[in-house]
Amino acid sequence: MIRRATIGDIASIMGIVRSAQQALCELGIDQWQDGYPRNADIKEDISQGVGYVAIDGDKVLGYAAIVLTGEPAYEQIAELWQTSEEYVVVHRLCIGGSARRRGIALRLMQHAATQARKAGYSAFRIDTHKGNTRMLGMMQRLGFKHVGKIVYESGERETYELDLNLSNTL
Repeated sequence: MIRRATIGDIASIMGIVRSAQQALCELGIDQWQDGYPRNADIKEDISQGVGYVAIDGDKVLGYAAIVLTGEPAYEQIAELWQTSEEYVVVHRLCIGGSARRRGIALRLMQHAATQARKAGYSAFRIDTHKGNTRMLGMMQRLGFKHVGKIVYESGERETYELDLNLSNTL
């Protein structure tokens, strides 16, 4: 089940974040190796109502920020996007180590697509590090198309988009 995250979930979410940071380190990439996302980032997601958890009973298995208000960094490549101006974006997607490879990330992505459709949006955008092979593989399976590169303070990220009107995967 997917539900909005609460302040009471923060300890579980941060445990998942630490597990994801370790997994990214093991892939040999620098994404999330600077301490991001921090406790304050997750609290901000929750306060804005964009933090979601995947749960099994009372156990938190995964986390994602599902944002319907855009991503300012995406303006760097505004002319490259192929879909409408309003879109959903997923940030901070992470799954706890023992829960990986069980379709939980897919369920969070499906929830994001559902939220977008409810808002009347047909565009789904996302970015990740070029070395994040797990995320890249999922995006390819879901039919996301590569758009370009953007730069955050923490480095370059590859951007992808999916037209939900044409998707048979989400």
